[in-house]
Amino acid sequence: MKSKVSRFTFWDIWTSYATYYFGKVNLSIVVPALLATYKDLSMMNVGLVSSGFFFAYALGQFFHGQFSERYNPFVYVSIGLIGSSIVNFLLGFSAGFFILLFVGEVVDGMFQSMGWSSCVRANALTQEAEKRERATTILGTSYQVGNSVAWLISAYAVGAWGWQAGFWVAAGFLFARGVLLLLTMPEIEIKPPLQVTTQVKTTLSFPIVLSGLALCFLNMVRYGVITWIPLYLFQHQHLVVKQMGKVGLKVFLIPIAGVIGTLVYNNFKLKRDIITIIFLILLAVSFIIFPFTSGLWATIVLLVGSFFLYGPHVFLVTTMPTRFIDQQVVAASTGFIDGMGYIGTVLVGVIVPFLVTSAGGSWINVFIFWAVISVIVAVLVAIVYFAHFRLNNDTA
Repeated sequence: MKSKVSRFTFWDIWTSYATYYFGKVNLSIVVPALLATYKDLSMMNVGLVSSGFFFAYALGQFFHGQFSERYNPFVYVSIGLIGSSIVNFLLGFSAGFFILLFVGEVVDGMFQSMGWSSCVRANALTQEAEKRERATTILGTSYQVGNSVAWLISAYAVGAWGWQAGFWVAAGFLFARGVLLLLTMPEIEIKPPLQVTTQVKTTLSFPIVLSGLALCFLNMVRYGVITWIPLYLFQHQHLVVKQMGKVGLKVFLIPIAGVIGTLVYNNFKLKRDIITIIFLILLAVSFIIFPFTSGLWATIVLLVGSFFLYGPHVFLVTTMPTRFIDQQVVAASTGFIDGMGYIGTVLVGVIVPFLVTSAGGSWINVFIFWAVISVIVAVLVAIVYFAHFRLNNDTA
């Protein structure tokens, strides 16, 4: 790491983005409690709320990715944390009203979208070139650990104090971390930004656009799991709201398995692109097997799938955009790729309820859908690698 920036700075970025997840995945924990408490809410209602959040998040990624290139990324991240904390505090008073939940989650999505592209840029600006790709993979574990911890704490909070606690606990963590980052951020040199037309043209290059399309599909898997697996477990185990801690404990292990998978992924000597393709094929296999398992075996297969899921996701959202630091479009390319990803997330918010409802409550079509999507992502990654990076010999 550069001498002017301590190792502490990396972990400052890492913990800041991990904290973002308190306001990003708490809805999936709150949803079962809301459906059990307010009978007027339907699965489609909460699916639309989730899609509203991710639609705003997708738009925000496109906007903030371009706009944030002109400002200090640490300040940008802090504003997003504090803004999200305020919205989550207010959501605790929504009382199960669909329109209040929908509007609140849309606004929260805009604040949440200020985080990732600026975190990737902040990390790229404070890392030496030879350490950059490895550091981006480790940075990717921030949202996996953050996901797990936020799920676990939110689940026990909801179980103990009701659905409101899922929002209020998140608000406390987000606000504290946003203020702390403002107090601890380093001084960094911000280069003059590119002209807008040059920046946009560079962002819309072949490898970035196809990587965005790949993430669009992969997010249908990742956020499908994040958003709907808690409800799947809640329903199939016939639990009540006070037992949400049991669901929280199981889903807590999903991103933890992803962290282990990402660290293993990071230690292979093969090209990152090739490892990504292999992991995606194995992910598809796990989804094909999952519907035919139950009990402990179902949990094991779910965790194995998570092991193979997060490495490819980290590759697309951190490693890929960081390769464009010399072109000064790290945040812009991150925003574009992640924005494309969240278009997929918006779609899966309504696709999953449709598949479950049309199958009479069965989830088997959901898992088949995720398996097919995983193979499609593998094909897109292969096209980018063989048609661009291998030909130009500029991948690691």
